[in-house]
Amino acid sequence: MYLHTLDQYLTHFPGQFALVIFTARPQVGGSGPAWSVLHQGLGLTGEVVQGDRVRLTPEGFDPIEGVADYVVPGFLGVRTGNGLYRFIQGVNDTIVVGHHIFSNEVDPRKAEQAWQDWLTKLFG
Repeated sequence: MYLHTLDQYLTHFPGQFALVIFTARPQVGGSGPAWSVLHQGLGLTGEVVQGDRVRLTPEGFDPIEGVADYVVPGFLGVRTGNGLYRFIQGVNDTIVVGHHIFSNEVDPRKAEQAWQDWLTKLFG
C-alpha cells in the first residue's frame, strides 16, 4: 500500500504538500471482527472492489466520495479530489488510519483528534 500511495501521490497530486493524519486503535476487540466493524462504521454496505466509486460516511465527518484505489484484505485506500484516505488492519486487529490530505483548510491536529475520537467511539 505504501508504494501504491506514493504512485497515487505522484500521479494525482504531484508537487502538492500533504497533511498527514495518523491515528490507530490498538487491539480493538468489541462487538465483531474489526474489519467488519470498520466497514460498517465507514457506511459501506457491501464488498468494495478496486476501481469502485465509494461514499464513506463516518459519523461526525462530511461524506468522503472517491475511488477505491487500493483494496486487498486488511487494506482500503480511497482517493478523492483532495486526499488519499487509508485504512489498515494491523497485527492483533489494530486499526490504523493514515490519510494524506491536500488542503490548506484542514487543521491536522483537529483532524487527527477527530479520527482518533471516531475510532475510540466505533470500537469502544
